[in-house]
Amino acid sequence: MKKIFFVFGLILLTSLAFVLGSKFTQASEIGRAYFRIKNQEGLVKVAPYVHHDFGDGVFSIEAPKLIIAALSKSSVLEFRGEASLWEISSHREISATCSPSASIPWGVAKVRGGTGGGGVKVAVVDTGVKSDHPDLQLNIVDCKDTQSTLIRSRCKDGNGHGTHVAGTILANGKIKGVAPDAKLMAIKVCSDNGFCWSDDVARGIRYAADNGANIISISLGGSSLALDEQLALDYAIDTKGALVVAAAGNSGPNDNSIGYPAAYYKVVAVGATNSSDSIASFSSRGNNYATSAYSVEERDIEFAAPGVAVESTYKDGCYKVYSGTSMATPHVSGLAAKVWQGSASSTRSFLQNRAKNFYADIGRIGDDPDAGFGLPTSP
Repeated sequence: MKKIFFVFGLILLTSLAFVLGSKFTQASEIGRAYFRIKNQEGLVKVAPYVHHDFGDGVFSIEAPKLIIAALSKSSVLEFRGEASLWEISSHREISATCSPSASIPWGVAKVRGGTGGGGVKVAVVDTGVKSDHPDLQLNIVDCKDTQSTLIRSRCKDGNGHGTHVAGTILANGKIKGVAPDAKLMAIKVCSDNGFCWSDDVARGIRYAADNGANIISISLGGSSLALDEQLALDYAIDTKGALVVAAAGNSGPNDNSIGYPAAYYKVVAVGATNSSDSIASFSSRGNNYATSAYSVEERDIEFAAPGVAVESTYKDGCYKVYSGTSMATPHVSGLAAKVWQGSASSTRSFLQNRAKNFYADIGRIGDDPDAGFGLPTSP
């Protein structure tokens, strides 16, 4: 009963946002931040600005930065860091068509995909998905948007990026994805302009983990990882047993240019290759030569996969060619679904073995900042 009154009180307090907070919105730039509530007085202070409830008294808020700065000094609140504005990791668009050039795109063929994935659920945390695309509609099992305070049952993709990513993983129509029998959870965390608040991403990760995602594919990122974003990844990976795969970023070619969440060692970081197995110049590099060989550590690249001139499904119901580490990531996510070994850790080890021992070394020698273990393929 206490919890019911607490939640009801929070809803009432949150509804005051326009009354208490609107006069501040012009005062400074709007930001997002995380706070832990120490007591009821702390709840009253943040309630008008609450965006997401992460449990255990932790909330993200949206407010003018002047307000965030003031709240961070409060004795009844624990300031836990600012959320970041992340972005999708596509490099450029090339062409569009309603008649794809091949039923098995070159990248899918490269990793030996195009079949399998039955019984595996993949969450695409992105700009949404065109859920009625002919090549995707039979695979989709969930469609959510975490950008609002309440998670909404919608995932319309006004950008096209998420639909493209999903198609590479599991399209099953005119184009085949790597694992066309897998099931799709479409989690919209980014606006249609391709920018994403990292607390919305964290909420999407938690939602996917709570609703049975075996694999969480994240083709976006930024330069930092706040504590509560890390905790969302820890929850999905350590508590719920999901395999999280993320794009390294498009800030190459310098070493140690990898972004987060891919740079977090619990996440599988993916760089991009072209059809000749050369590392794309734009692909962000890891810090592998400064860490132990063939042991994934912070800021390491783990794999490289096809990410240049990749054709896949698009938001208009047709197809488009994109480049970016965003496009490389779903090749690995789809491959993980195709070869799923019963657990995330076993699947990750299987992919590492495939890349290291069953494909030619790509990039620089060994466990390198370009490609890590290398390019994984299906048996």
